[in-house]
Amino acid sequence: MLTQKRDYTKILIVEGGDDKHSVISLMKKHTDWPEKGQYPVWVEVGSSVEQILEPGYLTTEIKASKVRIVGVMLDADTQAHGRYQRVQQLCATIFPNLPTHMPEGGLVVDNEDKRFGLWLMPDNTSEGALETFLRHLVPDHKEALWKQACDSVTAAISAGAECRGNHVPKANLYTWLAWQDPPGQSPGLALIRQILDPHSKHAEAFVSWFKQLYQV
Repeated sequence: MLTQKRDYTKILIVEGGDDKHSVISLMKKHTDWPEKGQYPVWVEVGSSVEQILEPGYLTTEIKASKVRIVGVMLDADTQAHGRYQRVQQLCATIFPNLPTHMPEGGLVVDNEDKRFGLWLMPDNTSEGALETFLRHLVPDHKEALWKQACDSVTAAISAGAECRGNHVPKANLYTWLAWQDPPGQSPGLALIRQILDPHSKHAEAFVSWFKQLYQV
């Protein structure tokens, strides 16, 4: 049984707990992932995007002797191109064949003995974050309720709610989740229970990238 990071040859680095559990739940619906302790990929939570993009963090993860594949999943926020440029700068000495621009289908690149991948939420080119990606997994028959949730957030902001900028998509998603049965589920549980649709066409590109990167 694989129970510690040091036992794994395949690592995915994400920004937070919701990212971790959302990826695991989504990929359970698309691969034969066994129970906890037997996952084929170790999902590592960084304390922040700033920590992940500090000099030395990624290169240390990539150079670890047992590790063969390292993937990174970050929110694009408002600076998708800048995020990719930063990763280029950090990893260029290990992967000199990194493309000039972030591939729309996600980055997967190899050197002689390592593989590296990058996905910028939601789709590698657009502004946004994990919640922007998950919004597109709302089933079609619940779109009217989604609109009502967004309208409620807008009304709350007008009434003085301190929610601005890239926090609005998160407020929209969690308001909508609060109206499901049972209310207030995490995104990961919503994917497992298919309240969010893990088989939506909007998930296909990410799933394809993940499978290509980790060969699962």
